[in-house]
Amino acid sequence: MNVRREALEESYDVIVVGSGLGGISAAALLAKAGKKVLVVERHDRPGGYAHSFQRGKYKFDSAVHVTTGAEETGFGDLPMIHYLLKLLGVRDRVNFLPVDPFYTTIFPDLRFDAPPGTQEFLDAHVQLFPHEERGLRQLMRLHTRVSREMKKLPSDISPYETLRNPEDFPLHTQYGNATLAQVMDELLTEPRLKALFGSLWGYQGLPPSKLSFLKWVPMIVGFSYMGVYYCEGTFQNMVNAIVWAFERDGGEMLLRSHVRRILVRDGKVAGVMLENGQRIHAPVVISNADATETFDELVGGEYLPSDFLPNLRQLKPALSAVLLYMATDLDLEALGATHEMFLYRTWDHDETYQHLLDGKPSGVTLTIPTLLDSSLAPPGEHLISVTSLISYDSVSSWRQEKERYGELLLDEIEWVFPEIRKHVKFMEGGTPRTLERYTLNLSGAIYGWEQSPEQSGINRLGRRTPIEGLFLSGHWTQPGGGVITVVVSGVQTAQVVLGYPDVMDFFKAMEALNVTV
Repeated sequence: MNVRREALEESYDVIVVGSGLGGISAAALLAKAGKKVLVVERHDRPGGYAHSFQRGKYKFDSAVHVTTGAEETGFGDLPMIHYLLKLLGVRDRVNFLPVDPFYTTIFPDLRFDAPPGTQEFLDAHVQLFPHEERGLRQLMRLHTRVSREMKKLPSDISPYETLRNPEDFPLHTQYGNATLAQVMDELLTEPRLKALFGSLWGYQGLPPSKLSFLKWVPMIVGFSYMGVYYCEGTFQNMVNAIVWAFERDGGEMLLRSHVRRILVRDGKVAGVMLENGQRIHAPVVISNADATETFDELVGGEYLPSDFLPNLRQLKPALSAVLLYMATDLDLEALGATHEMFLYRTWDHDETYQHLLDGKPSGVTLTIPTLLDSSLAPPGEHLISVTSLISYDSVSSWRQEKERYGELLLDEIEWVFPEIRKHVKFMEGGTPRTLERYTLNLSGAIYGWEQSPEQSGINRLGRRTPIEGLFLSGHWTQPGGGVITVVVSGVQTAQVVLGYPDVMDFFKAMEALNVTV
C-alpha cells in the first residue's frame, strides 16, 4: 500500500479521520454510494486495532481475535460483517474460519468449553447446573427479546426519545440502567453459575457487577446464534478487502498523515487541516478518532456549547491492557489448548477486577490463532497472544515496567502450560502506552468509553455532534466497543450521513443503485 501524506484534491464530499473499522466501513459505503471520500490515517497501515504486524516469520493480530456476523446463517438475521463485505463486492476476498469451542474458561477447579449454537450453549450450562435450568432458559429468552428490541432502535436515537416513548422500547426502559450482575441475580441463584455465564466480560472491559446488561446482550446473542470466526491470514485481510473496495470506488487514503484541526465555519464543518499545513475542504467530516482528541484538540471549545467539554471530561474511558505476543514450539493442541481461553484464578470477578485496577494482570485471555491458521507461523510452532486488562495509571512509567509485565503475563500462562518458559521462540510485549501511542486513545483505552450502563448504548455519545456536518464513528459512539459493534457503528454512520432513517432502507437503497455485485 502506497504511503502518501498529501491529498490529491482540494475538496471532497466527506473526510474521515482515522481508518479503524468504524471509519473505513463508513468510508467504503459512502464511496460506494458515489461520494468523493478522503480517509486520513496517522499510522502506516489502515485498520486501527484490527491491523496486523509481522515479526520475522510470525504474523500477529494486534488486538482483534474473533468476530461474529461473518457468515450467512439462513435464519433471516443480519450478519453485519458478511453483509458489509457482500455489499462492497469483496466477500470472496476474505475467508473466515469457524471457532469451536468459541471460548474456553478455566477456573481453579473447572474447565468449560463453550459450544457454538444457542441451544448448545444453554445446554452446556444446564449440564453443569441442572437445578438452575429454568432460570437459565429465562435468561437466554430475555437476551433474545432484548436483542430483537435493539434491532428496532433508530441509528441516531437519543436517550430522550426512549424516555418520551417508553412503550416503544419497554425492555430498554426496564433494563437501561441495569448491570449484567443485577439481571443474573433476578434469575439465577448459584454464584459459580453467574461467574461462569459472565466469564466473557473481558471482551467488554468491566466485570458483571459494573457492565451494562444492554451492552452484554448483543455479544452473547451474536456469538451463540451467529457463530464465532477468525479471519484467515489475520484480520488485516478483512481491513484490506474493505480498503480495496473503497479505493476501487474512487476513495482516497492518506497514511502517516495527521489531522491537526477540524475546520469549522459559521457553526458548520468546513474540512480539515493536515499537520503539513494542507487545508482540505468538505461539508462532512467523520471522526473515527479518540473523542476527547476530536473535540478538545481538533475542534476546540470555542466552537462547542459551553457545557459540552466539561460533560465530555466527566466520561470515563475503558481500561487499557498489557499484551504479550509470543511464539512457542510446545504442542499446544495436544495440551488441550483452544483458540480463545479465559484464565481466572478466582471465581470472584470483582476480585479479579480489583487486581486490574491495582496493576496486577488477572483474568488473562490467551488467543492461539495457529490452531486454526497454521500459515501464521513456521511448521511446529504456535502463536499466543496474551491480553490482560489493566489500569493505565497502575505504574508511573510503562517504559520501565514493560519487561516486568511480560514476565507477569508468562506467570499466568504457566498456570495452564507449565513448560511454556522453556519453549519460547519469540516474545514481544505491549503496554497501555503502546496502545496510546499507536491510536491516541485516551489512556490507551481499548473499548472507548467504559461500558457501564451510564455510558452504553443510547447513553453513549451520539453519531451527530453539536457541529453541523461533524459525525462520530467507532467505539467512542453508539453502540460501543468491540469489533462487531464498531462495524455496526460505521455502517450506521454512513446511513445517517446519507439520510436514511432505517439501516435496512439504507441497504435496499444501496442495492437499488446497483451497489451490490
